[in-house]
Amino acid sequence: MYEVEVKYRVNDLGKVRERLKELKAKFLEHTDEKDIYFNSPCRDFSKTDEALRVRVYGDGTVVVTYKGPRVGGLGKTREEVNVQVNDLDSALELINRLGFREVARIVKSREVYNYENFTIYLDNVEGLGYFVEVETMVNDKELINKAVEEVLSLGDKLGLDRNSIERRTYLELKLGVNPGE
Repeated sequence: MYEVEVKYRVNDLGKVRERLKELKAKFLEHTDEKDIYFNSPCRDFSKTDEALRVRVYGDGTVVVTYKGPRVGGLGKTREEVNVQVNDLDSALELINRLGFREVARIVKSREVYNYENFTIYLDNVEGLGYFVEVETMVNDKELINKAVEEVLSLGDKLGLDRNSIERRTYLELKLGVNPGE
C-alpha cells in the first residue's frame, strides 16, 4: 500500500475544522500520539529516506511502522507497513537488541476526520505547531499521481494554501533537516 499525503502548516485549526463541518466530513476521534523513531544499525535512514517508528496511541495501542523512501515529488507518498503489537516495552527491547537506536520522540494531539476516501488529520505537534495532513491510500503505484491531485484538490476545498505545504516529516522538522541534503 502507498500512503499519499500532503501536509500543510497552518496558524489556526479552527478554520479547517469549520470547513470540515461544512463539507459534512465525519469526525472519527481525538487521540494523543507519541512517536518514537529509530535509525538502523545497517544503513542511515536519513540518507535512504526510510523510517522505523513505534507509535503509542492515547488508548495504549502500539503500532510499529516501516516507511519506505518517498515516491514522486509533491507530498509524502511512501510505501508503509504497519504491525500492531501488544507490549510496548517488549517491542522497544526487541528493536534495541537488534541494534536500532532511538533518534527522536514526537508528541502530538490529533483530530481525525473522514471525507469520502480521504483521512484528514488536524495536528498540534509539541514544539512544532499546527498542521493539517490530507491523505489517501492506493495499492497501485500507477495511481499515485492521480491521488496526489485529488489530495491537493481536497486541500483547496478546505481552504488550505498550497504555499503552506510542508514536505518535511515531523521527524525532519524536529531534527532541523531537509530531505535530500
